[in-house]
Amino acid sequence: MDSIVTFIAYSVVLLLVSMVGAAVPRVRKLKDSQAHLLVALSSGIFIGLLFLLLLPEALHEIEHSGHDMHTAMYCLLGGFVLIMLIEVIIKRLSPTDCHCHSCNDAHSHKITTFSSFIGLSVHAACDGMALAATFLAGAEIGLVATVGMCIHKFVVLFSLSSTMLLTDYCNKHSMMYLGLFSLITPISGLIFFLLFNGIDIHGMTGLPLMFAAGTFMYVALCDLLPEAFHREKQNHKSFALIVLGILLMLVISILFPHTH
Repeated sequence: MDSIVTFIAYSVVLLLVSMVGAAVPRVRKLKDSQAHLLVALSSGIFIGLLFLLLLPEALHEIEHSGHDMHTAMYCLLGGFVLIMLIEVIIKRLSPTDCHCHSCNDAHSHKITTFSSFIGLSVHAACDGMALAATFLAGAEIGLVATVGMCIHKFVVLFSLSSTMLLTDYCNKHSMMYLGLFSLITPISGLIFFLLFNGIDIHGMTGLPLMFAAGTFMYVALCDLLPEAFHREKQNHKSFALIVLGILLMLVISILFPHTH
């Protein structure tokens, strides 16, 4: 019983840190150029998260689970193609009535944000399973994992909140969606903790993480990266912020290894 209470307490801390990360980009209203620079930083964070944390974690789990590497690549490709298909369907079903440049931008930003939500939601659910696994392995390991997860979630919510600044969602609705997203990891973690208490779940997250990596790859490289260079006059600044975001994730991956 004590372990469940401890897990819930740590999950609440994780939720609070996530919401702080979501609120930071909204401290003051940004100009369009500033919002795009923030998206450039977020692009670097997403790319670093993909190549330095998510893919290595997924491959590590697959290596220890006995799954065939070809199956893993199919999951990666499946996630990539699925998000591409979803974007095509969304654009087809919800065309913008106005075809001016600014309206098309807003429509594209909404689709990008929706795609980000899908990929990150799969990852967040896997994070919940991972967090549960660390607590089942021991309280000390669970504490270290929670610290790393808090930093990880702060960065993810910061980036997702930044992309939403380019849409026409009001601040109230944006924070509501971000709040619901922040609940995914604590809730899935509690579910897995209760279901798998006493069962070894090491290696079960490999294929879901590869699928999440595929969705992440499309969002980072096909949605966010082009958006970062959307304003040509500040391309050099965007490039510098992308590199900064990648370096930030490199430092985090070294100081706080986010292993499953």
